[in-house]
Amino acid sequence: LIPIFDWVRTNASYNSSYKWQRGTDLEDGTSLGNTIGMNRSLNLNGDFNMEKLYAHVPFLKKTNERFKKSIKKQPKKEKTAEGKNKTKAEQNDDKANKAKAALPKNSKAFERELSINADTAIVVTHGKKTKRIIVSARNAEGRLIDIKYKVVDDNKIKVFNKADTAVKIKVSVLAKEPLDNKKWYRTAQSVANFLMMVRNVSFSLRDQYSMSLPGFMPNIGDVFGQKKVADAFSPGLDFAFGLAGDSYIDKAIERGWLLNDEAVATPVTTNHTRNLQIKATLQPIRNLKIDLTADHSQTKGKSIQYMYQGNPTTLSGSMTMTTVAIKSAFGGIGNANNGYHSSTFETFCKSLDGYKAKIESKFADAVYPSGTQFEGRKFSTTLVGSDGKAYDAGLDKYSADVMVPAFLKAYTAIDCKGIFPAISKLIPNWTVRYNGLSQLTWFQNYFKSVDINHAYKCLYAVGSYSSYNTFMEFMGEYGFVTDNTQGIAVPRPSSMFNVSQVSINESFSPLLGINLTLQNDMTVKMEYRKTRVLNLSMTSVQLNETSSSAWVIGMGYKINDFNLFTRSKTRTVKGKSKGGDDDENNGKSSSKTTNRKSFNHDLKLQCDFSLRNQAAIMRDIAAMSSTASSGNKALKLSFLANYSLSRLLTMSFYYDCQVNTPLLSSSSYPTTTHDFGLSMKFSLTR
Repeated sequence: LIPIFDWVRTNASYNSSYKWQRGTDLEDGTSLGNTIGMNRSLNLNGDFNMEKLYAHVPFLKKTNERFKKSIKKQPKKEKTAEGKNKTKAEQNDDKANKAKAALPKNSKAFERELSINADTAIVVTHGKKTKRIIVSARNAEGRLIDIKYKVVDDNKIKVFNKADTAVKIKVSVLAKEPLDNKKWYRTAQSVANFLMMVRNVSFSLRDQYSMSLPGFMPNIGDVFGQKKVADAFSPGLDFAFGLAGDSYIDKAIERGWLLNDEAVATPVTTNHTRNLQIKATLQPIRNLKIDLTADHSQTKGKSIQYMYQGNPTTLSGSMTMTTVAIKSAFGGIGNANNGYHSSTFETFCKSLDGYKAKIESKFADAVYPSGTQFEGRKFSTTLVGSDGKAYDAGLDKYSADVMVPAFLKAYTAIDCKGIFPAISKLIPNWTVRYNGLSQLTWFQNYFKSVDINHAYKCLYAVGSYSSYNTFMEFMGEYGFVTDNTQGIAVPRPSSMFNVSQVSINESFSPLLGINLTLQNDMTVKMEYRKTRVLNLSMTSVQLNETSSSAWVIGMGYKINDFNLFTRSKTRTVKGKSKGGDDDENNGKSSSKTTNRKSFNHDLKLQCDFSLRNQAAIMRDIAAMSSTASSGNKALKLSFLANYSLSRLLTMSFYYDCQVNTPLLSSSSYPTTTHDFGLSMKFSLTR
């Protein structure tokens, strides 16, 4: 409703639900408690049309209008004999046009004699269609005088007479040279258009929270499901309207609403999901469009056993976010001759010791917590047990706390200290499209359209994780966990999360793609696609790398009214001659033959060729060695022809040939597959 904010579109929605389910009563009348549940959902959406924002500034509005105008296709120039040798009359016309263009600018001025009474004003219509004008006036003697005027619009001005007597003047209005003709102005517009590359920005936020609370003793009430218990509503309006959080459990315990019996060990479960998506459209130059997309999604779950002292809690969840891993995308996976060597993998392995030492330095002055046989002693990477043996008590070099940050640093642009990067590390992916080549004269001679496209998508994902049951907090998310792998309970530095696997899924779809439409309506498509999947496993201490690259070339053509089995039907139409010359026709009727098409028989042809290489490499982190586990090279040729026999009947012929060559000859062998056939499709719905 406020004009200056016409570029903003936002909306928000909030939904909540509350349920109460009656529990079980034992034979002795003892109740096991009821179960209450709550769910809320908050959605926020915003769309910001930056072009409307720029339009509030006249200069920027005019700049947008200039660059939005499509460039008209230049017609082909045909040289004729008349064009080469102009006649004398045409040459005279050319001279006249040049002379007209050389006339002084004052000849284009608007002039009018005005009589203005004392202390009044008069509106003059000059019709110059611009506010950039030069106004001058002369008195009855022909001398220039100063006048006061005001520009009303593009075609009118108001002339004032502030004198005490009436005056008679001659007003002259001359349009200034348009700013569009000035080089500095067009340069300023080009710079402004580049700075206004952000055309649209939008965001979407989804936040969902749910809780299931068993062992709830109070019964349901009549209003909003509430019952008054000890001067307080149970379970409370905050719970009914979805405004409660994890702290509600402590509130219910303090008020005695929960069944505090260790024999009934059904925990409270909560689930919190948050998804953020940000999109932006950029247009730095004409016909070039870039779409940016950033996604961040995280799910957190809790299982809280409130009936035990300390409320033991188990955490779980997952996370995905967009990032960029281009710096390692073109490093190559190696080959059998060099042992599938990868410089990025080697850098990753060599950085593990540095990350391990950096995290251990945070525990320099730490004291082992209570509950362990080393309680009260200062942290040491080596511990001597009661049996006199030395045990490794340092940070596990191959734990997620060490390998995940090193993995992200080596393969992506993320530099973080933990397993879960902050939302500030979110990096968008992109899609690029350019169709400006079809505006060039040379391309117009051969192609109707030329489109170039490129797309990149990369996701970092933390698979399903959980928290350690033996975790003892020391500082923030870091603390100690009990390690029994050495035959004795040794506290090791660790974060609270047990992450078994993280992955990076990257794809260029395509890295480069070109779509062409020729003047004869033939279409040609050429693409190069590249994908890569990296799975880092803390369980097997391995990095599995799967890569794929593919060349795709396709051609299509449509032949209109291709009569393969039938001919055009003809009919003879008889009637009197329209000429009116009865003597010549002798009163006889004339006849003519016409063609009548009952259906347009289209023949559509499509041919595709693709060459794809796939390889899966298993990299052992501890041994710093790599071996190929699978892979193949696939060569595929496909042809498809669709022919419309009638409105109801379509015939198709297809042929596919695929040749697979395995990467490892020991596990497979080369195969060639031919697939061809003829199909008929009959439709009763047309």
